[in-house]
Amino acid sequence: MMFRNLLACCLLVSLLGANAIAQDASKKGAKADQETAMVDQFLKQFEPAELSSATTDKMKEIFGKTAKEVVAKRKEAMLTPKMLKGRTEAAKKARDEGKKPKEVREIGLNAMNATEEQKKVLLETEEMLAKTRVEIGKLLTDEQKGKLPKQLQANLKEPATKKK
Repeated sequence: MMFRNLLACCLLVSLLGANAIAQDASKKGAKADQETAMVDQFLKQFEPAELSSATTDKMKEIFGKTAKEVVAKRKEAMLTPKMLKGRTEAAKKARDEGKKPKEVREIGLNAMNATEEQKKVLLETEEMLAKTRVEIGKLLTDEQKGKLPKQLQANLKEPATKKK
C-alpha cells in the first residue's frame, strides 16, 4: 500500500516537472513566445466568465490566428517590444494626467520613436486585434459577458460608428 502511494507521488511529480520543462521549451522560441503570450494574456481576461473548454478552445483558435499575423507584421516592420512598452507607458502617464483619448494616442505613438510606416503597421495590427475581439464577443452569452470587467465588455462590442 505504501509503495503504491510512493509510486503515485513520484508519477505526479514527474508529470508536473515534464509540464514545466515543456512550458520552458515553448518560451524559448521568440516568435512563438510572443504569439503564445498574446493568446494567454488575452484568454486570462476571460477567467471570471467561467467559459467551457470548447468555447475557450474556439477563442484560442480565432485569437491565435490573428496573433500570429500581428506578430509577423510587427516583426517585419521592426516594431520592438521596447517601442511598444514605451508607447504603453507614455499613454498610461498621459491618461493619468487626464489627457483626452486622442491626445493619449498621439503621445503614445510619439513616444515610440517609430517611423510613419511602423506607426501605420501598429495601427493596422491593432485594428485586426479589435475586429477579432468583436468576433470573439459574439461567441459569449450576455451572462458570460456580464461577469467580465467593463473595459473588456466594451472591447467585445462593435464600436459605435463615428460621425464624420
